[in-house]
Amino acid sequence: MKAGEEPLEALAGRLRTRVAEGRYREAQGALREYCGALRKAVAALPRGDPGVRRLEAEWGQLLGHTRRRVLAGRAHAGVRLGRLAEMRRSPRFYGAGLPPRRTREWLA
Repeated sequence: MKAGEEPLEALAGRLRTRVAEGRYREAQGALREYCGALRKAVAALPRGDPGVRRLEAEWGQLLGHTRRRVLAGRAHAGVRLGRLAEMRRSPRFYGAGLPPRRTREWLA
């Protein structure tokens, strides 16, 4: 690993951490920082350098990993919201619930 790539690895790690923790707003900032650093790293390499392909492959892997984690987080949130909706519809106690009250029971 070259000295210029260490900040890229640190920024990629920060991005992975933010996404894993579900801190998506902060992950957006980390993604912007990573993209800026990646542009600078690629611009600093001479034309035809094989390092460009390697950086491109690493970027693709990071992008794929980040996308999968975000989609998994969204799916998990959807399931949790669905469970909340079910809890609101069903009673909080076991069984079918209390039988409906008859008119004479209301008068007593």
